[in-house]
Amino acid sequence: MTLRSPRRRRIAPLLVLLTLAPLAFTPACKKNGTASKSPALDPVDRLSLELLDALTDGDRDALAKLASATLEADLGDRDLASIARTLLWLGPVELEQRGEEAVAGGVRRSYLAHFERGDVELDVVAVNGEVEGFEFEAAAWETLVERAAEVEAGSLRVAEFVFQGPEGQDLPAPTDPAHIDYALAIEGLEIQLREHHVLINKVVVDAGGNEVYRQRQGDDIRFPQAEAGSSGGRITGNFAVPGPGRYTLKLQITDLAAGDTIEHEVAFEIP
Repeated sequence: MTLRSPRRRRIAPLLVLLTLAPLAFTPACKKNGTASKSPALDPVDRLSLELLDALTDGDRDALAKLASATLEADLGDRDLASIARTLLWLGPVELEQRGEEAVAGGVRRSYLAHFERGDVELDVVAVNGEVEGFEFEAAAWETLVERAAEVEAGSLRVAEFVFQGPEGQDLPAPTDPAHIDYALAIEGLEIQLREHHVLINKVVVDAGGNEVYRQRQGDDIRFPQAEAGSSGGRITGNFAVPGPGRYTLKLQITDLAAGDTIEHEVAFEIP
């Protein structure tokens, strides 16, 4: 069974001290809004989504209504801020039930949380209508926490690059040397006047290092700030090469709002 966050909020892994005996400080998830009380969800599923929602918002008042007093007290301000930041970065979530086991007075339910930027295992312990503890898979969570912190700090990077076909479909490699389309996702962009401003210069060299393409004027791109919690965006572009062969696309990407520049290279072959 797959559960979608009713408000389509974004959920992410987090690190939290679980207060039920065997549970311990581990990751959790994120979301972007308070979960509505859908009658289609059983009480534990609803409680899990509402917990993730409150954690995403860093909302202690909401947590006080959902979690045991011990769990709430164990979650310090610094940990809560880290959890909220990570959940916002992870994006929208769906919870897939994986199993459950009985505990004294309640149940421990296991989920696979599907986020926009990855999946992570999550256990939630509910006793008498309250969250007694929750646990995310530690190794995956720690990696996600680090990435979210880097993005917030303005660590400019290309998160994804794909070649595209004429209908916008992703391709493993370009097929038409005369017109090569691509899309890339950039993380760590600064925001100025509620928009991002990026300059991209493109050069292509062949297998011998000879320059075969240089864009005369860089792509000067402005686009509105994305959803709350986002610090990047998806950008499309195109270029051309003389014919079949092995090439390397060299991108120089400048965040004009922050003044930061990075270089990104993509090797490809056209048969």
